[in-house]
Amino acid sequence: MGRLQAVVLDFDGVIADTEPLHYQACREVLAPLGITLTWEEYAERYIGMADREVFGRLAEQHGLALDPDLRNTLLARKAKVLSRVFVDARPLFPGVAELMTRWSEVVPLAIASGALRGEIESVLRAAGIAETVRVIVAAEDVPRSKPAPDPYLQALAWLEPQAGRLVPARSVAIEDSRWGVQSAQSAGMRAVAVTTSFTPSELGDADLVVDSLSSLTLEMLDALCA
Repeated sequence: MGRLQAVVLDFDGVIADTEPLHYQACREVLAPLGITLTWEEYAERYIGMADREVFGRLAEQHGLALDPDLRNTLLARKAKVLSRVFVDARPLFPGVAELMTRWSEVVPLAIASGALRGEIESVLRAAGIAETVRVIVAAEDVPRSKPAPDPYLQALAWLEPQAGRLVPARSVAIEDSRWGVQSAQSAGMRAVAVTTSFTPSELGDADLVVDSLSSLTLEMLDALCA
């Protein structure tokens, strides 16, 4: 690649079709608290956010007193539900495993996600592509989740010892939510959005919008960095 130095991918909604699984897990753990979470509310307000941010905003929205103990309980319950679901699920989008294998031979790949590290790694291992990713920035690795730039800034910082000095504007983020697009652009990166979770008009000011990760080529990403 002439200009492209690195590709940093979101996980949920980009690599794996896990947003419906996260929604069902949230719905399950919130039901005993008398909160009925609809898909429309989840999609509009919470896709792309780390779980701690999701539960904080849900509590505020529904008038729930959320102290640290309750927050940690909800996080643990949701993680347990997802670990059960992921045993049977194979949520990778079609063609993604082959694409990431090809790309990783040409350009450094990283993941910057609001999901937990264990969730990400379990899906990558099951798909046989864990080695294609050099760095994973998960929810527990940064103090602020998307739309703050922290996840992408951390991914670039962790990639540099392996990939050399990285210029954010020569690195591309691939996202599925406007929060993620905002996070990447705040970090100075180019942002590609896939329409797996939102329509093109809902994806903010992404530099490029496509229908799936498999619609992209490295040549397209390289051109964005010109």
